[in-house]
Amino acid sequence: MRIDNPYAGIEALVVDDMATQQTTLRSQLHMVGIEHVDAAGSAEDALRQIRNKRYQLILCDYNLNHKTDGQQLFEYLRDNRILAPDCLFFMVTAESNYSAVASASEQVPDAYLLKPITAGDIEERLKAQLEKRQALLPITKAIAKEDLNAALAAADELLARKDRWFMQALQYKGQLQLQLGMVDEAKLAYQQALQLRPGLLWAQIGLMRAYKAGGAFEACRNLAQEVLASRDGAKCLAAFDLLAEALEGQGDTAGALEAMKQAAQAVPSTRRQRLMADTAYRSGDLGAAKQAYAKAYKGSQGSMMGQPQDALALAQTLVEQGETQEALTLLTEAHARGTRGAAFDQVALAIKAQALAAAGETERAQAAARQALEMQAGAGSKGDFATLALARAALATGQNDRALALMRQALCADHENKRMQQLVTRALQDHGQGEQAEALIASATQSLKTRLFEAKRLLRSGKLDEALAAIEEELREYPENTTVLLECTQMNCMWLRLNKSLDPVRLERVRDYLERLETLLPGHERVAQMRRYLRETLATLQRDGNFSISKDKA
Repeated sequence: MRIDNPYAGIEALVVDDMATQQTTLRSQLHMVGIEHVDAAGSAEDALRQIRNKRYQLILCDYNLNHKTDGQQLFEYLRDNRILAPDCLFFMVTAESNYSAVASASEQVPDAYLLKPITAGDIEERLKAQLEKRQALLPITKAIAKEDLNAALAAADELLARKDRWFMQALQYKGQLQLQLGMVDEAKLAYQQALQLRPGLLWAQIGLMRAYKAGGAFEACRNLAQEVLASRDGAKCLAAFDLLAEALEGQGDTAGALEAMKQAAQAVPSTRRQRLMADTAYRSGDLGAAKQAYAKAYKGSQGSMMGQPQDALALAQTLVEQGETQEALTLLTEAHARGTRGAAFDQVALAIKAQALAAAGETERAQAAARQALEMQAGAGSKGDFATLALARAALATGQNDRALALMRQALCADHENKRMQQLVTRALQDHGQGEQAEALIASATQSLKTRLFEAKRLLRSGKLDEALAAIEEELREYPENTTVLLECTQMNCMWLRLNKSLDPVRLERVRDYLERLETLLPGHERVAQMRRYLRETLATLQRDGNFSISKDKA
């Protein structure tokens, strides 16, 4: 044992399906000085151990010889926020082109080690990553506390040193400024990075996000196309996504679909197939949607990447294409595999009702629809796939009033959501009632706009508390309506300003609204503007009342 062992406190996990390789990696970690090493033989075993223990280092083999490979495991852990913030993830691979695979993937590990590896290789990467972590610790600690202002200040302090961590600090600065709604400032940060290192991929992606957050869809589109035409960015998934979002923002749904198709061709992962299928389904390209949903469903069977939604989305698409028997067979197969639960069963019944109705089995269709709709009783208002499937089931079984009520509910759940309006219109057209779409959409949106107007009228009359009560009542009914969430955020900030108070309960409520908005509208300029308004509110209160923003974080 080393006398001075900087790695003695590290808890490590080795993930490899071969016992001999597990033993080798364990021995190499012991040689480095890491004494506490666990092992997992599969992605599922690794997931179980990671959920139960906080690791600081994971060495994972890329090819696990199972349905889930090392890259998929890593992306699943990151996407679901299962990895501890201070956990380093090293990919071990015999693939000489893994760096290209990783750079085109959704998530990039902290380091990759090319077989055959030595203890020295591990220590070299570990030392470099720990030095980087230590240098960036003031920033990452503040982010972990959700104190974005303090994190931004820490990034500026690190930038002022002009040492070897300058570019990493600049990257954090741009990201933090975007999160705080400082869109113009973020553009400057990314442009500075590109002046120092032309063609730097993360800076180009950051600049695209800043353009998109500011509503500059044309600039975002042009830069995305430039990146995708370059050698280093040809398979950059973030660039494909931003290109699709910019095109959709400009009303070019066909162009957005083409961008998602190209992304799925570049990286044919389950996630990419789902995203492409969703875009194709919304635009009415059922052939492309069916093909991509089928790939996602078949490719993720037996894997942690599998989702019940895969079977449901594919079955719904099959029904709409007239392949009713195939849809029924698929639902039976999915249920037999153990894909069940109240949410799955309800939507499966709704799709089954549609398929049976199309096949002329009226009584069985009505029974399935009735059972699905009974399960809907008391459910909240949501504009989602399940609500539309239920509405289609009601239409297919002659329950027009119930169908229109469900569609109205879906529209009101987020009355400015153009995608939902598109799906409602298609559903009505498919059942020969397309002429009702425009009136239904107008009625649903106007109803909610009227109530929002009433809340704003109360606000203009100086009745802020009554306005807040009215708008938050709307939010309780429509918890995912982004316009209502934005109004709630703004009015609560106004309450803080007018009362010159940093009421912790109200401030936490505002932060919760913003987090929900980030989930519903990632990178949207309206969310960025509202973050800026909160930041300005806190700055005003600090100036006038000597409050501390580091405690009352933005």
